[in-house]
Parts: sequence; structure tokens; C-alpha cells
Amino acid sequence: MKALGILREIQNSPGRESDDALVLKAVMDQLSILKTEVELMTPEEFDRADVSGYSLIVPMCETYSRLVRLRKIEAESGVTAVNPADSVLGCYRTRMLESFARTPGLSYPPTEVRRTTAAANRAAPAFGAPGGWWLKRGDVHNTCAYDVVFAKDWDEAARVCREFESREIKDLAIQRHIDGDLIKFYGVGPGQWFTWFYHDPASARRLPFELEDLAAQAELAAKAVKVEVFGGDAITTPEGKIYIIDINSWPSFARVRAEAAVQIARRLRLRLRQVANGRRPKS
Repeated sequence: MKALGILREIQNSPGRESDDALVLKAVMDQLSILKTEVELMTPEEFDRADVSGYSLIVPMCETYSRLVRLRKIEAESGVTAVNPADSVLGCYRTRMLESFARTPGLSYPPTEVRRTTAAANRAAPAFGAPGGWWLKRGDVHNTCAYDVVFAKDWDEAARVCREFESREIKDLAIQRHIDGDLIKFYGVGPGQWFTWFYHDPASARRLPFELEDLAAQAELAAKAVKVEVFGGDAITTPEGKIYIIDINSWPSFARVRAEAAVQIARRLRLRLRQVANGRRPKS
């Protein structure tokens, strides 16, 4: 059995260039121990490569044109990908929010998707935000520090919209700020492995919440966009409510890389066994 890993584009790993590469390398190392022939490629090498003959493709790449190519390869060859191209595309923010809206029971902050033009942003969203708004580019999650920006009032928010438009970002999400502790979570499955930590332990208020509720919300979000290897952000409020902020395909797993590599490799071996047995994998 052969597995191909495709590294993430440098521009899509702001501040995490080495972490993103290291976790994929660690997973490939685990797979090689588990009786799997492995190969790693850069995104640029994937653009030119003949990738026939692989039983499994493990893509961290996020660029639209590469995902379109991968989707075509999946459709024509039937190769298994974790996560599949459509699922990675489903993590683009506007698509992710559409999936969230169709998922019963999933809790996320009031959000509106708009164009970045001045005409589209003359008035604030109807839902209001006494604590301010978060403005987020509508496609990939982050390529620089200016892709997710807090605005305390609508005049400031309108300026952010104009800055987005100047960078040729077409769509944005406007989201109500939720007071609480910001949490990072990682998972494999859903249902196999889950962990979490505070983004900034020094400033966290350590508001009480139910761990099973956090895991359930994270897994609802993962199922909404159909990812098996995932991470994301959540807010826990003073009232104990949990809001999912984002879900991502193949995060860096930097703080838990060794454990995550074992758990991800275990999931990938399950996929390879399904391929060997002639069964289509199920999420």
C-alpha cells in the first residue's frame, strides 16, 4: 500500500510553516512503521507529478487550483484522500458557514456573509454586536495577521471592509464578538480522538464548561464539512455555552504533534484497510 502526503503552501501557513510540515512528516513516519510505503511532495511538485498508483493521498494543500486537480484525480481514479478535496474546499470560510447553517444543533456566533464593497457595507448587520465584530476574509482562513480583524464599532468595521477590498478579497464574514475563553481543539474521526487547550492560558478565565459538550460541538462542525483530521476554535462563555468559531482541515497539531501523529496514522491505516478490502471509506 502506498500513501502520498502533499505539504501545505508556505503562504497558507503564516507563522506555522515548519509546524505544518513537521506534523505531516511525523504522520508519514508512523505510516512507514505500519507497513505502508510513503512519499512526501511539495505543492509545486504535486502540480507536475503523475500520482497514479497511490492507495491514499494525504493533502495539506489548500490552494483552489490544486484542490480542483485533486478532486479530478479522486473522481477519475477512485483514490481515497484524507481529507478529500471537497472537504478542504468546504473549510473555506463562506462554504463552512453555509454548512454550519444546515447543521442542526451546531452552535456558532451570529454571522453574516457579505461582499467587501462599500455599497454592501453601509449598515451594520441586523443582529447587532454590543461587544464588537470580527471581520474575516471569506475564503481561506488566514494568510496574514490582517485576515481576521476585530472592530469595536461599525465605522471601524467599514474601514476593514475597504482594506479587504483593496487586497482583492471578494467576500467576508462579519461575526458577533462572544465574550468568553478562546479554546483551540484538535480531533481525528470524528469519534476517535479529541483534545483541547486554551489559546492563551495566561489570560484564560477558566470558565466552567462540559468537555463532552465541547467535543460534541467540534464533531458536529467536522461532520458538517466532512473532515476526518481537523482542528478549530471555540468560545466557552460565562454561562457555560459553547460556540464554534472555525473548523480547519489538517491543522498543525503543534502542541500535541507526537500523539496526533499516532492517532492520524491509525485513522489512515483504517482507510487503507478499507481500500484493500474493496470498500469505499465512510466518514
